[in-house]
Formats: sequence, C-alpha cells, structure tokens
Amino acid sequence: MSEYIEIRKDHTVFREGEIATNMYVISQGQIELTKQIRNEAVTVAILNEGEFFGEMALINQKKRTCTAIAKSNVVLKQYNQEKFAELLANNTGVSLRIIEGLAERLEQTTKRIASSLDAECV
Repeated sequence: MSEYIEIRKDHTVFREGEIATNMYVISQGQIELTKQIRNEAVTVAILNEGEFFGEMALINQKKRTCTAIAKSNVVLKQYNQEKFAELLANNTGVSLRIIEGLAERLEQTTKRIASSLDAECV
C-alpha cells in the first residue's frame, strides 16, 4: 500500500539495522540520513522534497544501512514492498529516477571516501 504519513521534527523514520518494510518519497520537509561509525552518528546525506530514501534495503532485501531522521516536520509518501515493486515494474520513468538517484549517491560516497583517504595521507 502507498499512503502519506507525517513525521515530526527530530523523530526517527527508521534505524540502521532494522528490517525494511517501506521506502519513502519526501513530499514536504527534510530528512537526514546518518550512519554509525565508531559509535558516532555521521551524516551521510540531507534529502529534500521530491527525493526518496529507504529503497536500497527493499531492493537488496537487507537490513537498513543508515538511520533516517526528520530534520523538520515532514510529509512522506510511503510504499510497501509490493507497491514499490509494482511502481518499478509499471513505470519506467520512476525506475530510471531510482537508478539515477542510486548512481548519484554512489558517486558522492566515492568522492567522500577518496577525500577522506587523501586527508589521511597528508
């Protein structure tokens, strides 16, 4: 099922390590994605209206790789596994947008890792 949900500022949408049941599209507000590294929450991304998150764990059927926190009051369109699969199968535009988003995130992560390695070598 897909439905709209509201999450208040500073509340958690999901936590790293949880089993995924939904993915989300931000209709209003801002989401921060964090990853636990050496017992510290490190910001991975700040997402805004129109962006999506939570899809990776549904696609690869693994646990959440990060925590999603509302940076403001947010409205999210929520898709469960079945509706997400239907959306991808029936809408090539959405499928392409998901692929583009994943590629962009991979590029940003690669740059961040390279930058971090450069800083360690100095």
